Amino acid sequence: MKGIVRILLVSILPLWLSGCAYLSITMNNIGNAIFNSPKVVQNMVKEPIKDGVRLSVLWAGHSSMLVQMYDKVIMFDPFFNTHLGGLFLRRLEAGLDINSISRLNLICISHSHMDHMCFSSIGDLSERFPKAKLIFPYGVEKYMPGFDIDMIRIDNRDVTKNNTGKSVFVDSIKITPVYAVHTGGRYALDTYTWRTEGCTGYILQYRDLCIYFAGDTGYDSVAFKKIGNEFNIDLAMIPVGPCRNCDSTGFKYHTSSIEALMVFRDLKAKQMIPMHYGAVRYMSDENYPLTAMEELLNTTAGSELKNKVSILKAGEQVFFNSE
Repeated sequence: MKGIVRILLVSILPLWLSGCAYLSITMNNIGNAIFNSPKVVQNMVKEPIKDGVRLSVLWAGHSSMLVQMYDKVIMFDPFFNTHLGGLFLRRLEAGLDINSISRLNLICISHSHMDHMCFSSIGDLSERFPKAKLIFPYGVEKYMPGFDIDMIRIDNRDVTKNNTGKSVFVDSIKITPVYAVHTGGRYALDTYTWRTEGCTGYILQYRDLCIYFAGDTGYDSVAFKKIGNEFNIDLAMIPVGPCRNCDSTGFKYHTSSIEALMVFRDLKAKQMIPMHYGAVRYMSDENYPLTAMEELLNTTAGSELKNKVSILKAGEQVFFNSE
C-alpha cells in the first residue's frame, strides 16, 4: 500500500504544481485506471499493408497512424498500451495489432509526451522490425532510452524561426521538420513549467506524395499558411483537442476542433484525417472533439471541407489511390 501511495504522490505532485486543471483531469481518471478495462475494437484489419497502394492510412486510435506511401510504411506516434502513465485508462483499445504489420520503414515520434512516445510500443516495433529507422526531434533524446534500432535525430532547432527545418533523406523518404506550437518534456512539471524543447510536426515526401503529420500543436495564424505555401500537401493528419469548448479558439498547445479546420485551410491540403481523440479522457468526454468537428462540418463554418475530411473509427483504414 505504501508503494502505491508513493507512486500516486510522485505522479500527482507535478500535476498539482503545474495547475489545478491537470490535477483534476488525473483525479477523474484514477478510478477508471484501477477498476476498468478498455473497450474492445471490433474487426481489426488483418493485413494493413497491401500491394498496389498509392497512399493509405490506418488510424490505430489517439495519434497513432500507420501510413503506406507506395512501398514505404511509416508508423507515427505509436501508443498501444492500455494505460497512460499508469493513471489514465485507455477508453478504447488500440485498433492495430502490430503482428499484422508485414513491413515497416520508419517510426516517427513527434515529441516525448507519454501518449506519443510510448516506450513499450516502440520497443515492440523495434523488436519486430530491427531494420526500421526511429526518427525523433532534437531534445527527445533526453527522455528516450536506447532501442535496438537505428535512431535518427532530426535538427528542428531553427523551426520556430523559419517554420521549416533542415530536411533529411531516410530510406528514400524526404523528412522535413515543421513548426508545432507545443512543448517537449515528458512529465507535467518539465512540460508546463520548464517548457522543455523537443516537439515537431512532420512533412514526408516520397515520389509524388506529400503528407503532413502535426503531432500535437496549437494554432498559429502565420506558420501554417507558410507551410501550406511551401508544400503541396496531399494529406494532413491534424489533432482535434483536447479542448473544453471545441468550437472556440484560443487554446495554447492543442488545436480545438474549429482550429484544426483552420489549420487544414491554411495548409491547403487535399485531404484531412482528424486525430488525438477517442482514447484518453482529458477535460471532457474523449469523443467530444470529434462530435464538435462533425457539427462544424455541417454548418457554414466548415461545410466546404466536409468532403475532404475522412473521419475514421479506431482500426479503420482509408485508401487514397488517385490524385
